Amino acid sequence: MNKFLHAMGITQWRPKVSAGAPALLLLADDDHSLLQHPLVITVLRLLGTAPEACQVISKVDAGAEVLWCFGHSDEEVDAMISTPTIAELQQSSQAKRALWQQLWPHLDGVQ
Repeated sequence: MNKFLHAMGITQWRPKVSAGAPALLLLADDDHSLLQHPLVITVLRLLGTAPEACQVISKVDAGAEVLWCFGHSDEEVDAMISTPTIAELQQSSQAKRALWQQLWPHLDGVQ
């Protein structure tokens, strides 16, 4: 499907990462080691985003662009990816499946 959209000149949404403005990860327990987690590194790599271009935050300011929201299902956060906490994500095949379903539309054309 994305190849057809690309052929028509329609570009897909990708996280905007510019110098000085890192993509943001929202994390429930404010664990900054999240960016070294193998699952997170793999997902970011699939999205064409380096972990160094990301920042772990515990609270979202108005207007902030969130790439991946961890465990904040009760809050209104506009994020490209929303999952349970990393611990829950590791243990639940259903959560991993939901993550993959969120990633799939963004993977076509990512190098």
